[in-house]
Amino acid sequence: MGSSKDTLLSLDMGTKDCFYRIRRDYADSSSVVYVHLQDLDILCEDSRTYGPSVIHDLSLMVDGWDRSWTTLTVFKINGRIQSNEDTWKPHALPLDIPLENLPRLNVVDLEVKHTYKNRVSLISLQSQRRIFKFCPFEFEVPYLAQEIKALTMLSRRGCSLIPSVLSYVFERSKEQIIGFVCEELQGRFADPSDYVQCRDALQELHSYGCIHGDLNKFNIIITANGPRFIDCEKTRLDTDLSDTELATLQQQEIDGLDEVLNNEEGWGKPWPETGS
Repeated sequence: MGSSKDTLLSLDMGTKDCFYRIRRDYADSSSVVYVHLQDLDILCEDSRTYGPSVIHDLSLMVDGWDRSWTTLTVFKINGRIQSNEDTWKPHALPLDIPLENLPRLNVVDLEVKHTYKNRVSLISLQSQRRIFKFCPFEFEVPYLAQEIKALTMLSRRGCSLIPSVLSYVFERSKEQIIGFVCEELQGRFADPSDYVQCRDALQELHSYGCIHGDLNKFNIIITANGPRFIDCEKTRLDTDLSDTELATLQQQEIDGLDEVLNNEEGWGKPWPETGS
């Protein structure tokens, strides 16, 4: 296949190991590969989080770095660096999550304009601003699965208080879904003066048989058509709760709304776009 140009996309570092997600570009194709570094001391401390150094050092240390693999495990035995190819599979959305018949986009084709959070980016798609949400690593799959399930089921119930999912995003194959693209809601973040309309909108959201589960003022967008809710990673549906549990949690969410809107800690605030 020839030599590749590798670019570090994401990393997840623990106390003893690290996972790397890497874009691999060839002359005529691109894909995403994954590396599990089981011993952090294989790389010097200054190189573990700096993309060019990660790629440079591993490419020199690991025999077969340029071979065609999808996942690579790098470890040390008796001081010698060794590796195993394709002993584990890349993560993906579980097959039992409900999906709509929407386009599936290859992640390497997306044009990222800005990163709002670790798993949320602004992209340009057909010259329009869209939001791309994804899970770079396996431990984040449950959050993606819950959000897609919630957005899908609420949309099927006729709820218009949430962003519309426009497409799914995959890595390597269309079956390996790792994210989705949705509309960007135009408006501003909620503040204390919006309490009444936010309360009414939240009650309407609850009427579709759910709780939001992660309310903060940065998850409520005041649009020209009123409040809309984003970031449904912790949304729970009536299919997963008893009637009593749902009613209790909904009331708790209503009771806590005023505190949410008055909170000044900035928790959940996205990283600002350049120049804003």
